[in-house]
Amino acid sequence: MEIICDKCGAVIPNPEWKTIRDGEIEHTYYECPDCGEAYRISTTDKALRKRIDDYTKMAARLKKGRCTEAFHRRVQKLKETNVKRSRELGKDHPLAPLLLQK
Repeated sequence: MEIICDKCGAVIPNPEWKTIRDGEIEHTYYECPDCGEAYRISTTDKALRKRIDDYTKMAARLKKGRCTEAFHRRVQKLKETNVKRSRELGKDHPLAPLLLQK
């Protein structure tokens, strides 16, 4: 996957995902190797990491074969809930102050 840095325009052919923790909160991000700009991928807490694991298992079941429409809707709803929670956590727990402490 190739990404172009918004700050300096550098092409990042395979961004290296990094993780930094602040208590229970875990940030996954990557940095531009040219200018050092950091980009958040996700922010999670313990409960969200559990729901992500649940989603991963359910998605694997979908790939294996036939599932009910209700199951498909539950999987989609869980994904939407997880994305929303990650965004909320990202707003409540910004990555930038943690990177300054490195």
